[in-house]
Amino acid sequence: MPVPKYQQLADRLRKAIEDGRWGPGDQIPTEIELRDSSGFSVNTVREAIRQLVNQELLEKRQGEGTFVRRRPDTFPVLLSDEEGRRAADLPGDAYVSSVLLRGRRPEVGRPHVDVVQARADVAARLDVKVGAKVVTRVQQRFVDGTPWSLQTSYYPMDIADGTDLIRPGDIERGTIRLLEDLGHPQVGYTDELTARMSYTDESAFFGVTGAGVSVQVLWRTAFDPARPIRLTVTVYPADRNRLVYHIGSIPAKYRDRS
Repeated sequence: MPVPKYQQLADRLRKAIEDGRWGPGDQIPTEIELRDSSGFSVNTVREAIRQLVNQELLEKRQGEGTFVRRRPDTFPVLLSDEEGRRAADLPGDAYVSSVLLRGRRPEVGRPHVDVVQARADVAARLDVKVGAKVVTRVQQRFVDGTPWSLQTSYYPMDIADGTDLIRPGDIERGTIRLLEDLGHPQVGYTDELTARMSYTDESAFFGVTGAGVSVQVLWRTAFDPARPIRLTVTVYPADRNRLVYHIGSIPAKYRDRS
């Protein structure tokens, strides 16, 4: 089957970007210039550019033109170490510790705490009724001042009510230790990974415009010996995160390459 003309042009433009002809932040030729140099129609040029914008290689700026999209330095998120593990001599939770270990600067926004009704996807994972009250704790996370992930944790009301989980502010000992002290020791968790385009509020936080950015969403459900005790939903923009797991015993020097 013949390759559509817009796809041929999109492939040429992508290769030019990959080969370094245009670097991050550079403006590419105008639609008219691309029409003249390629021999394709303006409609074909526009469709090729639209595809590369959707693939997050280009971005259109109103009144300015089309530019190669700048991408933050990618940060490897070691998900298998993000559940309470951290270096003993470093402060903070596993996220803060992992960022510090890579010589980067972590920042975590003050948690926003609320009581909401559980929607269907949350209720199913926490094994509560749809509409049941749950406590949410939302935090914005940054690396070197750049928005890196957005995390929302949900707790069943019968566990959170009257505890630090429902009160504003940081929990110094961490939620895993707090839950254990409340009689709900975490014995395991289930991870589910999904992908979608960012919602409007997420795009605003991550500093992207236009159609948004592809995000990877980690749904982590934690369990005590009898029931789910926490659901944490973390949204990672794909342009600045690599999600990594280490399974089994990996020699340290190879773990550090992730």
